[in-house]
Amino acid sequence: MKVIEPKSSHLSATINRKKKEMVTLGLKYGLTDWRTVKCSQQLDTLLNLQNNLKPVFITGFIIISFIS
Repeated sequence: MKVIEPKSSHLSATINRKKKEMVTLGLKYGLTDWRTVKCSQQLDTLLNLQNNLKPVFITGFIIISFIS
């Protein structure tokens, strides 16, 4: 059985940029400022996307994987 790992390098780079942005906003405006909180929520969304990426197992059939 072959395992195909989803490529998340672009997503990982986006997550790293968003983390840096959040730290910058937190230092500039404080951790409870709406800009920092909004950035944190965006980071949460990206992390959830990354967490939902699962390997697809190939067994000889065409497999379509949907992430909900």
